[in-house]
Amino acid sequence: MYLEVLAIDIRHLEYFVEVARQKSFSKAAGKCNVSQSTISKMIKDLEEELGTALFNRTSKYVQLTDTGTVFLDQAQQVVIMFQNLKTEFENKTKIEKGKISIGLLPITGTTIFAELLGEFKKKYPQIEINLSEHGSKKVAQDIQDGTLDVGVVCSVPDIQYFDSFSFARDPLSVIISSRNPLSCLPSIGLKALSNESFVLYSSEFSLHDEIINKCRNEGFSPNVVFETSQFELMTQTVAANLGIAFLPSTLCRELNSRGIVSIPLTDPQVIHNMSIIWKRGRSMSYAAGLWLQFAKRFFNQTT
Repeated sequence: MYLEVLAIDIRHLEYFVEVARQKSFSKAAGKCNVSQSTISKMIKDLEEELGTALFNRTSKYVQLTDTGTVFLDQAQQVVIMFQNLKTEFENKTKIEKGKISIGLLPITGTTIFAELLGEFKKKYPQIEINLSEHGSKKVAQDIQDGTLDVGVVCSVPDIQYFDSFSFARDPLSVIISSRNPLSCLPSIGLKALSNESFVLYSSEFSLHDEIINKCRNEGFSPNVVFETSQFELMTQTVAANLGIAFLPSTLCRELNSRGIVSIPLTDPQVIHNMSIIWKRGRSMSYAAGLWLQFAKRFFNQTT
């Protein structure tokens, strides 16, 4: 059965791919900015046209059927081809408008990125910028599946799937309550923290795994009492003397919380490498290309 003889348009495929990605009709509707009833009708029409069920539906979840799994691979290819078609058209017409979706780390230096985005918006006011905050793992996943155009990560990107450029290399410091006896030290080794409670980044952050692995290399498993992706919550928890945490040293200089001391982490030093990544082999929109060029110049990078 060939798609060209079916009464299927690109929206059917886009909505189908989003439901499969979100495993939810309501979440997919939110992502596509349409009503849930619209999504449900489009999927029903698609299933009737194909003559097969694409999803198993229960009150708790939505799951692809076997035929749905097969169809997903084909649908994704068509959606990507259509996106590339639009992108190539924008690139050839050189229209300085459109939109770009950027994934940022919650622990990204807010001041410098606010300046970057502000300067870009000033030069290209017609380009819409959509921002989302996630850990490195989620940012990379969303770029891979096309939800984001570009993103900021602190993990080393896989060159098989991503192109990238680095713009910062920042050692981590320990933030600790001023009431903790260790707060008077000029620097501190990771092993000296073996009896402390850790306030750690959530598992979607690559630093979550890196810090745990570094601790294990030092002969102990950290006592993680709390995981979060929220900068303010992390610092407030430390200020309350409920645990210690780790932040890039430049970000420590932006701390306003009283009762918190930052101490350089040594032996071993943990480096927070920040890179901007995008999907390798994917046609990039003219707007996204402009932003990347602008960001490279902003961070004094060469193309």
